[in-house]
Formats: sequence, C-alpha cells, structure tokens
Amino acid sequence: MNIEEIFKNLFIPGFSSLDNLCRLLKVEQDKLLAFLYKKKSSHYVSFFIPKKNGTRRTIKAPKRVMKRLQRELLVHLEKFYSPKSSSHGFVKGRSIKTNAQVHAGKRYVFNIDLKDFFENVHFGRVRNLFMAEPFKAPHNVATVMAQICCSEGRLAQGAPTSPLISNMICRKLDAQLQALAKSGKCHFTRYADDISFSFTSTLRHLPKDIVEISEDRRAIPGRMLEEIIKANGFTINSEKTRLQHRSQRQMVTGLVVNEVPNVTRDFVRLTSSMINALKRYGAELAEAKYLEILKGDSQPLQVRQNVRVRENAGDFFIKVVKGRLNYIQMVRGRSDRVYRRLAYDFTVAIGRENPEFKKSPEEILGNSIFVVKNITDDSQGTAFLLDGVGIVTNEHVVSGVSKTMAPHMISFQRVGENKEYAAELILSDKKADLAIFQPNGEFRNIPPLRKANRTTIRPMESVLSIGFPKYRDGSAHYIARGHTTQRRRQVDLDLWLVDFTLIEGNSGGPFFNDSMEVIGVAARGASNNIESALYGFIPLESLNRFIARKDFVFLKKIHELSGSKLLGPLTMRSGNGVFSEVYLAGKYGGCRLKPAKI
Repeated sequence: MNIEEIFKNLFIPGFSSLDNLCRLLKVEQDKLLAFLYKKKSSHYVSFFIPKKNGTRRTIKAPKRVMKRLQRELLVHLEKFYSPKSSSHGFVKGRSIKTNAQVHAGKRYVFNIDLKDFFENVHFGRVRNLFMAEPFKAPHNVATVMAQICCSEGRLAQGAPTSPLISNMICRKLDAQLQALAKSGKCHFTRYADDISFSFTSTLRHLPKDIVEISEDRRAIPGRMLEEIIKANGFTINSEKTRLQHRSQRQMVTGLVVNEVPNVTRDFVRLTSSMINALKRYGAELAEAKYLEILKGDSQPLQVRQNVRVRENAGDFFIKVVKGRLNYIQMVRGRSDRVYRRLAYDFTVAIGRENPEFKKSPEEILGNSIFVVKNITDDSQGTAFLLDGVGIVTNEHVVSGVSKTMAPHMISFQRVGENKEYAAELILSDKKADLAIFQPNGEFRNIPPLRKANRTTIRPMESVLSIGFPKYRDGSAHYIARGHTTQRRRQVDLDLWLVDFTLIEGNSGGPFFNDSMEVIGVAARGASNNIESALYGFIPLESLNRFIARKDFVFLKKIHELSGSKLLGPLTMRSGNGVFSEVYLAGKYGGCRLKPAKI
C-alpha cells in the first residue's frame, strides 16, 4: 500500500451524516432517498425453496440497483466485524466443515435450530445495531441504512448484507453461549440458525443448563440455554431439537461427525448414480428424468433455472452434478480417492476426460514435497510447501547453516525434476526442531499442501507419511501408512508416536490425515530400523504455535516485503522483542527499518 492509499483510508467518511453515508455508497443523497422512499415497485424478486418438512423458505433477491447499494455498504460494514470463534456461518475462512470439525468424535452431539431466524431480525433491531457502537450513526442515518438492508420490515434473506448483519446482531448471543459451554465443559458452535453443542461426558453428567432429559426420555433445551436465546430475541424450533449418541449417526450442519466431518453415504451414492445416468443417457435425457423426480417431490425450479432448461437442455443437470462434486471436494478434499473417482467419471460422462483425476492422492501430494540436501555435511531430509506458511522441514535437517548461507548450502528438489530450488531461511529453532523457508517466484506454480483445520489428534487415528529416506536420483516417494499410538514429550519436543517405521531421511516430511490434510511434521527416524526405536511426528498445533511467534511473523513479513534476500544478519535486542535494524535488498534498495515492539 503506497502513501496515497494510506492517507485515503485514514480519511474515509464514516456514518455520522447522510452526506458521509452517500459518499460511502457513491450515490447522490436526493437520488438515494427518492429510490428508497418514493419508488413504488419492489426492490426485490421473491422465490421459494422447499424445506425438508414440506414448507417453503422465501428468498428475496435484491434487484440490480438495491444489490449495488447493499454491496457498497457491505464493504464498509465488514471493517467493523470481528467474529467470535464459535461463529462459522458466512465468515471468511470458515464453513460448514469447520463448524462440524469442532464436534467430531464426541460422545454426544446436541443440535437446536432458531425458528424463523432472519424474520426475527426486524427493522428496529437493525436500526439499533447501526446506532450503537462501533457505528454510532445518528437516528436518520441508521434509518436509511436499515431501509437498505431490510424488506417489509425484516432482514431480507437473499440480500448480500443479511449474513453479516445477522452475525453482528448474534455476537452477544455467541458470547453468552460460549460462556455457557465453557461452564458446562463442552463445545459450542453456531452456523446461522443452527446451534450445536457436543460433549464427552456420559448422559447422566450432561450439563442440565444446556440439555435436559424429560420424563418421556426426550432431549430438551436446558433452562439457561432457553433463557439466553429468548433474551436475544429468538425462539427455539422444538421440531429440530435432537441429541445424538456416537452409536447413532451424528450430524452437524448436514455433515456426519462420528469420526471426521464427512458427507453422507447417500449423498455420494446419489451423485454416483447421477453421473452414471449422464454417461448412459446423455445430458438431455438425464435432465428430463431428473426434472420429473423434482416435480413429483414438489420442488419446482426457479425462474432462471427454467430459462436455462428451455434455452440449453442438459446444461442445468450438468451444473447440478458439478455442484455436488464441488461439495464433496470441499468436505473430503481434492486429493480424496472418492472425490477423484467421481470427478474422473464425470469428465468422461461429459466427453472431456481428464486423466489427472486418475492419479493417486500420493502422486498429487508428491508435487509439493521436496528432497532437502544440506551440502555442509552431505546430509539429506524432506521438506514440503505448506499453504500460507512456506517451506517446512526439521531444524536438524538444515542445522549448521546460517541464514546468510542457506540459499547457497540448502537445495530443494522434486522427484522427476533435475532442477534444484533455493530459498531464504526465515527462522529455525533447535528446541522446536522446525525450520521454515520463504518460497520465491520459482515456487509459484507448485501447489501448496493444505493444513488440517482440526488440530486435535487421538490414538489409533489413521495417518500417512511421505518422505525421501536414503534418497538416490530416480527414487520415488517413500509412502508409509499406520496409526497414531501415543502422545509423548521427549526433552523439549512434543511428539505423536506412530506404529510404523520412519527411516532416516523422512525427517521434515509431512504427515497426513484421511482427508490428505497436513497434521504434522515427521521428526524421528531410525538409521537401521532398530525395533526398540520410537517413530513420530511434531503435531500441527506445535507448528501453529511456531508460526504464531512474533519473531517469525515479523521476519516472514520482511521477506514478503523485500522480494529478495536480506543483506547482513538481523540484530535483535534481547529480552524485549524489539528488532533494532533490518537491511533490505531488492526494490527497497537497502533501506533500514526500525520496527516498534511487536
């Protein structure tokens, strides 16, 4: 961001007057007021989506001008919102999957639903929101803002602003339910109107403030839970209240959570059947049959969907199948075997066969894993490119190499390539046994591995390790599968032990869960496969703590800003966390930075 942009952001108008609001929305005041109050035709198009219980949900989609105003307003409202950790709906970086992960593997899961969620957020609540902190808009400005966001006196379900505003209004509710869950020693999340609690305790010891068992053995909301929800202007939908034991199928926001978040088998089977119909009958006939089924189930298409069917027969059905595949990919991961099999069959069915989907997950993941060569002692290990972090390996793999010499003494190489990559060392730590390098432009086309959202690990979880023990040119990846056995602390290192052998050279390689997400870094191996040796990995939570350290965050930002290597060593004043001076090369021309305490 340049100086001009910084000063521009400092003087962005707020919500103190209608003039300032109109500047935010990039509209003239008289035109805005005329549009909101004088225009007689509706600003929304209404349509219905059938619910599972046979009723219909009304969606109000704003027309072009109203949608533009709402999107402009949304940009500025987002700057004032900091979501609670328990809120997962409509929050960047969170999803139905992150919501479900919190409750995976618990003894009991308790779900409740807020009745008529958006309808209960009425005009007065929205206006009061804008008049309160942090907006502090005057009554007339808050009224106009509420008029933009509401339809017929309620929050419009379908407007771009509605999800954020509902989350802002529910922030107090989230805080109170988090405190309630903490006192009950359980977990809580909210995804829009879906509220979930999960417990490790037995039925007898479930917190009665949250869930009670009635005389007829039904699970009902506890008194405190009901009071909190009522005090926040909502009511519980008794028809959607359920308590599920782990011997049953536990569901949270549509996903099975008995072990790890997963789509239901029925969803996978139906998707497979739809692909087979596409392959066997072609898109037009398969679509015609699908529309017959929808009609029989009283699920009429929306107007724009009917237009698509009339204008391009078969296209609607293909998009439905593609949407289901994207959903499976989001939940199970792109490298998941089930997803890749279905995705390949789909490309064949539409006449665009993609052989990439026939590759095994290990082949795909292998593109992001490197042989590490340390020429100071002719040793080797493994490293991997991790999304949002950098190139990760063990400290003992690159020990003895300074930051200045790292690009010259440490090389990274992928299987099947003669090319060797060099990278800047951001930070290494002997106690943590971790070292992270900053990828440069040469790594741009290499797909990074994805971190698991859930950092908790349990004994007997399935894991997979990929590395390069005793690597020679032409060797393939060494892949090992097994289970976690025990958490153990060795000297200063937290480790999860596994029940299979890690050979010297595996060090620094990634460990994966069943979804092919990174859950740790290999840290222990044996030179001669000694039976008494212990093998394990540094868990993801330790890596997360490492990359959250202030020195790492600062140094990574410096590397990203410089676009080149650091000239000379960094000088740190001991004890107070202040970096006294940093020399940058590249486009900054050797300037000296003296950052404040971080």
